[in-house]
Amino acid sequence: MANILITEFMEQAQVDVLSKDHNVSYEPEGSFNIMRDGKWTAPWMDASDVEVLIVRNKTNVDKQVIDVMGRLKVIGRLGVGLDNIDVEYCKEKKVPVLTADGANARSVNEYVIMGLLTLFRKTMSSTESILKGNWHRNEYIGSEINGKTLGIIGIGTIGKLVAKNAKNMGMNIIGNDIAIEDNDEIWEQLNVECCSFDDLINQSDAITLHIPLNKDTRNLFGKKEFEKMKKGSFIINTSRGGIIKESELLKYLKNGHLGGAMIDVFESEPVKDSKSFSDIPNLILTPHIAGLTSESNVRVSQTITDQILSFLDNGGRQI
Repeated sequence: MANILITEFMEQAQVDVLSKDHNVSYEPEGSFNIMRDGKWTAPWMDASDVEVLIVRNKTNVDKQVIDVMGRLKVIGRLGVGLDNIDVEYCKEKKVPVLTADGANARSVNEYVIMGLLTLFRKTMSSTESILKGNWHRNEYIGSEINGKTLGIIGIGTIGKLVAKNAKNMGMNIIGNDIAIEDNDEIWEQLNVECCSFDDLINQSDAITLHIPLNKDTRNLFGKKEFEKMKKGSFIINTSRGGIIKESELLKYLKNGHLGGAMIDVFESEPVKDSKSFSDIPNLILTPHIAGLTSESNVRVSQTITDQILSFLDNGGRQI
């Protein structure tokens, strides 16, 4: 029987599955604050007892947290982003990190397609305008996405799915991924034109980001990149806050160079300076929900449960 600490929300049915043969502490409301001022603050389980830690993206699993959990065997990440986990230190301590690869891809894909349609058709503020008694039809004459060029940065599981579905809606797809060679057969299989980063920025009518946050991607989009984007083009970020320099994005939305943006992830979550995002009609904000649907929560939770149980049943070894 292993001691399992779950610090963020998980499908209850999968919590119950884990609880059948293991000691599970599940206190998702605010329990992700497990350390404060260097001290363990999670009273529901002693740090030295934790053998399995399951988190989402709010729990900061740094060196200090890993060290205080002296018996930690494995970490389950309810999702795929790893910027809140010190992966290198986990490797050093021989603590594997299990992720739910692909489990929320369909949800993110649908969010991106929804964003493209909303941005191109300019329907962001039409409800509010109508309720104020306006009937300004000319202000809401948008564009069809058919025939437009979509630039996808990051051709992983989600990027591939977005490419397929956007292609089915008549868009021309170009892509960039530093981990994929220019002559890789995947480009032909997806019918996606491989582009340099600069060419993608210059040619795209809309750009969607599907890359991790790291030292190479932090502030990947700033003043220089927004200036190079087509006038009136759009950008959607469902990856991680910090990839886009928010102050520069807001500047280029306000001055009219960018046609609009849909942002699901932020440099600080929750957003601290909400005033800076206010009164920008061509900006859509959502609270980190692109990959979160009822269905994806089931898939993500079950994927991690299966991997954790397999790990424990295999004597603490990945298979």
